[in-house]
Amino acid sequence: MPLKLRGFTLVELVMVIALAGLVAVMISTVLGRPMESFAAQSRRAELVDLGASALQRMTRDVRLAVPNSLRVSADGQALELLLIHSAGRYRPNRNDSDGLRFGEAATTCGSTTADLSCDSVQLLAPSMDLSGARWMVLYNVGAESGGVPLAGANVWKFANPGVITPSGTTFSLRAGAPADESLIALGSLPASGFRFALASPQRRLYFAESVVGYRCQGGELVRYSYNQLLESLPLSPPSGSNPRKLTGDVSQCRFSYRAGTAQRGGLLSLELGIAQDGETLRLTQQVHVDNAP
Repeated sequence: MPLKLRGFTLVELVMVIALAGLVAVMISTVLGRPMESFAAQSRRAELVDLGASALQRMTRDVRLAVPNSLRVSADGQALELLLIHSAGRYRPNRNDSDGLRFGEAATTCGSTTADLSCDSVQLLAPSMDLSGARWMVLYNVGAESGGVPLAGANVWKFANPGVITPSGTTFSLRAGAPADESLIALGSLPASGFRFALASPQRRLYFAESVVGYRCQGGELVRYSYNQLLESLPLSPPSGSNPRKLTGDVSQCRFSYRAGTAQRGGLLSLELGIAQDGETLRLTQQVHVDNAP
């Protein structure tokens, strides 16, 4: 019985290869553009996430800034603020004014605090946690002249009397406060004492913990923090400020600030552009700043 051989002829093989190639071309044509669009959309989503996260972090810090402490560099590449540690309402600590004074001679200060001390103040909040507080701020109006902070009316220009306690002042809780209040003692004051220049109509004061800054430099947006009061915004993060990258691939960066008035709050505009893998994204965000001191 003869053996029958089965297989493909060369013509059949060529036809199969041609048809397979035709099908592959059709599939790549149909699916190629959607796949490219999906990849581009994924890249844009990643850029949006990077930029939005950075802007949200900045917005959160701005909303926690001491009133009228926000400042922006002339080139729009950096901003700084004094970060709130805690806040409360105070009782005047002298019998002759609604303001606050500290450190005068005990026989002449006329203290009204529970311990009759010349270096203490009472706050209408129980057992305040003062760890990390470095400054006390009272009615900072943020006054400037020609863009320069005015001494005694701006946290960035220390004076005595002024609106912020000297750097190095310590704060501690003292026993003897009335119920639901805190008795706070100030230490390491100047020998002549310290007096706040203004009294708050709402009797509101703030404790501040650090200066926080944001700067665009070298294609990055960085956040830094330091513990000294500089009269002008530094040209780069100060030594020891530990700058940390929020996002890289920054192609455009611009901050602008319009200070508020008695009738309206301030307005901070943030512009951030990010370029990555041929995609460029530009985000803009505006933050209303309540500067009521």
